[in-house]
Amino acid sequence: MQNTAAWFIDGAYLFKVWQSLKRSDRLDYLKLRTFLESSFGEAIDDAYYFNADPDPTSAKMNAFHSALSYRPPDGPGVRVKLYWLQKKALFWPTSWGGGPVQHPESGRHFELVQQKAVDVGLAFHLMRSHDHRKWRTLYLAAGDSDFHEVVQHLVENEDVKLILIGSDQTISGELLPYARAIVKLRDIADEVARG
Repeated sequence: MQNTAAWFIDGAYLFKVWQSLKRSDRLDYLKLRTFLESSFGEAIDDAYYFNADPDPTSAKMNAFHSALSYRPPDGPGVRVKLYWLQKKALFWPTSWGGGPVQHPESGRHFELVQQKAVDVGLAFHLMRSHDHRKWRTLYLAAGDSDFHEVVQHLVENEDVKLILIGSDQTISGELLPYARAIVKLRDIADEVARG
């Protein structure tokens, strides 16, 4: 039986890493998939892309998200899972006088915008995918320590080989000990940029 792999992408994380490279081009997910499969020799059997949007239903239909789902050779062949963004108006603590936190010149009320359920969705689908498909390698484009328990279980109990994708500065130190390799976008940017 041929070893297979899964590819799980935290879209916001990978976007931020790519932006930090200060490039004018965009990341090509099909080229990244091809790079991973050829570099590590294991075909991707299951792939997911997770992100958040103020309107997940309409965002799922935009050209970028639609293109992600096309199977190779036309696209990277990932399942797109979009969750919602939560906005919360910010207020000063009552000990500081209370009231809205506002821009000093424009008077605009500041809001905290947070992704909701993206990490939970990624962890859930990661475990579900492994349970059903029994892949042996995980290409994980995420750096959050929230995935520590899931990663630890897969590596230590299920003998999964972990390949992290991102940058040294953004991958949690809690994930690093479990990785067999780290694919640094900075090192492969020219190979995976949209041409």
